[in-house]
Amino acid sequence: MSAPKTIGIILLSIILFFTLCVFGVVFTVKMTALNASYVTSLVDDIPVTEIIEEAAAEGEVDNPELFTMIKEVVTENETAIKDRIGDFVQIVYKYLNGKSDSLDMAQALKDTVLAPDFIVSMINNTDLTPLLEEFISGMLEGDGSPLGLSYNDYEQYIDDMAADIEPLLKEQAAIIISPVYDYIMGKSQAIDVTISLQDFKEVLNHYLKQAFLASPPAEYKNLSRAELEQAFENLFEDFTKDLSSSINIDEEFFTSEDGATVTVDLTEAEQALSESREYVGIFNLVFYLLIIFILLLIGGIILIYREVKGSALNLGLVSLIYGVGVLLTHMGSTRIARDVIMQQDISSSVAIRDWLIQRSTGSLFPLQILYIVFILIGIVLLAVYFVYRRRQNAI
Repeated sequence: MSAPKTIGIILLSIILFFTLCVFGVVFTVKMTALNASYVTSLVDDIPVTEIIEEAAAEGEVDNPELFTMIKEVVTENETAIKDRIGDFVQIVYKYLNGKSDSLDMAQALKDTVLAPDFIVSMINNTDLTPLLEEFISGMLEGDGSPLGLSYNDYEQYIDDMAADIEPLLKEQAAIIISPVYDYIMGKSQAIDVTISLQDFKEVLNHYLKQAFLASPPAEYKNLSRAELEQAFENLFEDFTKDLSSSINIDEEFFTSEDGATVTVDLTEAEQALSESREYVGIFNLVFYLLIIFILLLIGGIILIYREVKGSALNLGLVSLIYGVGVLLTHMGSTRIARDVIMQQDISSSVAIRDWLIQRSTGSLFPLQILYIVFILIGIVLLAVYFVYRRRQNAI
């Protein structure tokens, strides 16, 4: 073989090797960070229940009732929540990859993770009575001895009050969730929703009256039942004078004292995604150009050799060397990632640590594909070389 051809083959082989190295990085990114399915799998694998249980075991719970309710909600709806997060990720990645022309994040969230019907269903399936019992007890104890009653007088009625108030609360929540979301997310410029508290006051009146009549304060013990009922109504009216019969949720409700409006502006996020979309488009173009360039380099080497034996030897060695290099990189990266995670403070959480180790290993899976494929290609091509060599020697 002439010197120019030899130099050409060497240069093409070196360029091919380094191009494959660049392709390995690009391929890994495309299969992980730019892959909606991979990101969704990250979310699916988060051990939410285990993390919550660890937090409880470590004594980091300030409000046991609230913690128990959150744990039940997460446990019962974990799969559904993750599925909806996955749907949101798919919408965002569809936009990033140029498969949709626009992205309305507020609408995307409303259609997936924060869908009003979904939130209402979670609320309806959640037992709110422990929190309501705590709230009612705190409200009745707030003024010392409201209505002249002691805690022992109305304690037995708190469970019933909470049970009767719970469906009322859920009913009102179903009414306000959608308009509140639309206003906070900027999908509507105005909001005007009324929450009725009349039924809530009637529940309180019903049970507190029973407690009052069953054990009237000392100054009312000599009164007749009719007089007791009238005395209670007077006391109850005074007790609930600051509690209006309804709450009007309008724009002022979401305005702070300094005039700032409590809303969420997703414009910056949408702008950032729009800019990212351009870079993703360039990245995808580079990915496919790399594939074409690699094929051209391989074609160039084959054209210079113009024979199976030489081409197989050259490409086989490049493939095998690259595959072994990726294998060593994969092994080293896996070990380094594990060591780094173990050294972090977050490693004290077994669930989070195991998840991070698992996902760091999973993020390197594309490298595993590459080294397996290229080592096999290298072995096959070298086998072809030796077969042709033996045939030529036999001839």
